[in-house]
Amino acid sequence: MKIPESLTKIGHMLFGAASTISVLIHPILPALSLTLYTLYELDEEWRLGDEAYEELREYGYGVSAALITLILMRWFM
Repeated sequence: MKIPESLTKIGHMLFGAASTISVLIHPILPALSLTLYTLYELDEEWRLGDEAYEELREYGYGVSAALITLILMRWFM
């Protein structure tokens, strides 16, 4: 079953956001999450010829959105 591309893009962004927000639990979690995600995407690129750079960019969008949210929450609270 093929997952619609729009859902996978949203999933990559949500995972990036969740990875960033995990810093509230422990500071090492975002770095660990990024490392594992990058290794997964590079493996997928190597085996399937999938365009990993696009998925890493979507992950980065989620990270950016979560960072902005955390900064604004810290600033206003």
